[in-house]
Amino acid sequence: ETKLTASDAAADDYFGLSVSASGTTALVGAYLDDDNGLDSGSAYIYQFDPSSNTWDETKLSASDGAASDYFGYSVSISGSTAAVGAYGDASATGSAYIYQFDPSSNTWLDEVKLTSSDGAVADSFGYSVAINGTTVIIGAKDDDDNGSASGSAYIYQFDPSSYTWEESKLTPSDGAADDWFGESVAISGNTAAVGSKGNDHSALTNSGSTYLFNIRE
Repeated sequence: ETKLTASDAAADDYFGLSVSASGTTALVGAYLDDDNGLDSGSAYIYQFDPSSNTWDETKLSASDGAASDYFGYSVSISGSTAAVGAYGDASATGSAYIYQFDPSSNTWLDEVKLTSSDGAVADSFGYSVAINGTTVIIGAKDDDDNGSASGSAYIYQFDPSSYTWEESKLTPSDGAADDWFGESVAISGNTAAVGSKGNDHSALTNSGSTYLFNIRE
């Protein structure tokens, strides 16, 4: 057992609200850290060093971070790519940041900031994130396409030829207000799962559901 704590820990940072691991690398969110303003948020990457039997820390924060961004509320890591959600960014329109590890410099590079092409205030894009290889899924649980807070999710696939992330939007065929589709997301291979805790399946209020999607290359 190893207990990880932030090297610059402070009261009410909420380090550990979100966690993810891949191999010998761990990613930990501290969404109420105040480095870029009150509750701007941060995330920490820990990489295991077998020569010293220690976990080396790197702190991530948004280059354009601001108060109440909640950067680090959701985190996910796969291999050398990390995703960090900031659902409070831009009046809760939300965003997510992708970081790529550069072994030549032994640093994590701020590669790109993702925002939804049709984002609106209070969508909460980035409330949930998951990554598998070069595919990212991001939840926007308060999107209103199928009614107030019906929710949506976005798939981003990296195109190495153009060095861009191609976006596809997911919404359920039976979405309704207060479904919160996208509050939780997961991805593995070509399968994506999106949770919708407020869905009223078979007229059972807030019974909830999960939708599975097959992702085409």
